[in-house]
Amino acid sequence: MVIGKILDVSASTPSGGGAKGGGRGVTSLAGPSSRRSLATPPADGDDDDLAQARRGSTADARNGLGLVGLRNIGNTCFMNSVLQCLSNTRVLLDYIRKDTYQKDINNVTSSMKGALFKAFGELIKELWASDSSGPVNTAALKSQIQRFAPRFMGYSQQDAQEFLRYFLEGLHEDVNRVTSKPKPITTDIEDSLPDAEKAAEAWRRYLRSEDSLIVDAFVGQLKSTLKCTHCGHCSVTFDPFWDLSLPLPSGRNSGALRLSHCLEAFTKEETLDGDEKPKCAKCKERRRCTKSFSIQRFPQVLVIHLKRFSPLERFRGKLNTLVEFPLEGLDLTPYASEAQSGPSPRYNLYAVSEHSGTPYSGHYTAHCKNPIDGRWHEYNDSRVSAASGRSAVSAEAYVLFYEREGGSSQRSRL
Repeated sequence: MVIGKILDVSASTPSGGGAKGGGRGVTSLAGPSSRRSLATPPADGDDDDLAQARRGSTADARNGLGLVGLRNIGNTCFMNSVLQCLSNTRVLLDYIRKDTYQKDINNVTSSMKGALFKAFGELIKELWASDSSGPVNTAALKSQIQRFAPRFMGYSQQDAQEFLRYFLEGLHEDVNRVTSKPKPITTDIEDSLPDAEKAAEAWRRYLRSEDSLIVDAFVGQLKSTLKCTHCGHCSVTFDPFWDLSLPLPSGRNSGALRLSHCLEAFTKEETLDGDEKPKCAKCKERRRCTKSFSIQRFPQVLVIHLKRFSPLERFRGKLNTLVEFPLEGLDLTPYASEAQSGPSPRYNLYAVSEHSGTPYSGHYTAHCKNPIDGRWHEYNDSRVSAASGRSAVSAEAYVLFYEREGGSSQRSRL
């Protein structure tokens, strides 16, 4: 039996779920990327793909666990792209293949009573089975996804980053360790506490109701600082984040846009004036203030969303700007809210969800690094082909998945 498969990607890309937006403030327009043709064949071509898979190279696939495609069952390439990225997420893969998740299934407070995570677990096991020989059908998982989030019913085009957020929320609910929702704490965190203690208390409050392996792996903490320009008072709050949505600053004269430019734009101080003036806690009046973000707690898995789509324009423009991002050694120390007591927050790329084409006529694919053998592959619905890590850096990159160096699955405690 051939394990996994290695296929050539056809020049013609099957039609699939294009993006429908995601992100604010990106209004520049650019032409479509030229890396792939968007010619649409008359059918999805899964039968041909299956035949090709069975003729795949045994030598190439000898150690090819996880190198199995997903059927496009009707504009589901947005889902397939995200699922392949999650399939190559080491902490999730271990959690499922070792059946550790079974003891965490929440049959009490979860709206799905574990059905969504169980369906996801079955799909992952099928993708990583030693006797997998063809594209996996996602119909069973999709039926559970649309039960949890009815917005994904039917076969309309959807946005991959939006899908990822809903899907992770559903997975988290199903394995939430909190089976009795505590009474909310309505008192504010004492303003006189040092920031580190405020952050720790905010995180403890979050974990009182949201505590799962999904949170352990994917959730970080942002620090937001609001400073009154009149009296100088600083108001600091700490909030969890599941991903970082980064703007793509335009109008740069320094050549290619780098990920560091996007991170700097996200964390730079902005002025709130006019209608945006907030009420100063000390002045008790609406004042001109400055606001800035920094990262207080770094997650094991960092998801970065490049805001390529504009929700403001009538026809939703898309930025096809090439953003250069590192494959290894992404150091986020410059964006930390305070000095790190442990190792520097350095990350290595392992997956990219990509969007090619326009917001209304596009296609999703993925580049993923196999967590077992460290080799990169491109996932194009039912087709899987060998790739290089550098080929993941393109103007089509939309959602980036990074794993923290030296990271291991730990309970999310401060």
